[in-house]
Amino acid sequence: MSYVLGAIGVALPLLAALPGIGEIRRRKLDDTRRAEAPGKFARLSQGETHYMLMGPERGPLVVCIHGLTASSAVFHALARHLAAQGKRVLVYDLYGRGLSDRPRALQTPAFLTRQLHELLAALNLQGPMTLLGYSLGATVAVQFAAEMPERVSRLVLLAPAGIESELSPIVEWTARHPLSGDWLFHVVFPKAHRQNVIESSDARSEVPDIDRQHVAELERRGYVRSVLSSLRGCLLEPQEAAHRRVAELGIPLLAIWGGQDRMVPAGSMAQLSVWNPVAEQKLIEDAWHGLPHTHAGEVAALISKDERARKLA
Repeated sequence: MSYVLGAIGVALPLLAALPGIGEIRRRKLDDTRRAEAPGKFARLSQGETHYMLMGPERGPLVVCIHGLTASSAVFHALARHLAAQGKRVLVYDLYGRGLSDRPRALQTPAFLTRQLHELLAALNLQGPMTLLGYSLGATVAVQFAAEMPERVSRLVLLAPAGIESELSPIVEWTARHPLSGDWLFHVVFPKAHRQNVIESSDARSEVPDIDRQHVAELERRGYVRSVLSSLRGCLLEPQEAAHRRVAELGIPLLAIWGGQDRMVPAGSMAQLSVWNPVAEQKLIEDAWHGLPHTHAGEVAALISKDERARKLA
């Protein structure tokens, strides 16, 4: 019995230390790594934000906001298509993803909206602009538009999260339970994310190394913590009030969904129609959740077509 108790006494501290050990083994962002990166950096109130600007300087502004586990790399192909249409395109990394800093703060839509507001101010980009939010990024885009409608000419939402709960029971449990949930998420998420990247790999991607970039996020210190923070801050409750506010303000909204998406199912189209009856919605039947990079050309064409139709209306 004493042997068993002793083994348990050794094992429990080791188990408790697993998340911390994993985090220490990950690489910390430094100036050397950032110096080798494409794009530029802006120092904001919560740290450095990595961004890229593409397209003609005088083109209409499109700001792209990526999702929960990705970085702005998911937009590289789509940004090229939009820039070829004559648009000025800003892509950037949310805090905790890509090459942006990892502040220890709850990542609510308001917190991430502040990052965007400060970045636009730092770059002296005024608008009006098209806000393009993908997955989690849709919660930021809708919040920004609801708060500052005078700066937003149109919303484009790709596979938008925040409409109906898409969280699995175990993910929701980890998000709702501090401490024990933190431990479980840090232990389970890295392996689950790698497996998800493998299973969702799509040869149609117009960003050739996107799978490698997705997995590389797991090697950066602060990434797992930031993903959990965004889950807690942005995805536990539907974003009904902000969507209804956008509808009341009359801000044009185009939502594009993937017909094969299992992460943010296209069934949420019906709920969005209830909140915003005049929202324009399109379905790309053969697209999965990665539609910004697997169907970048088609998404860009739908955005352009919607823009022309609104000008003629």
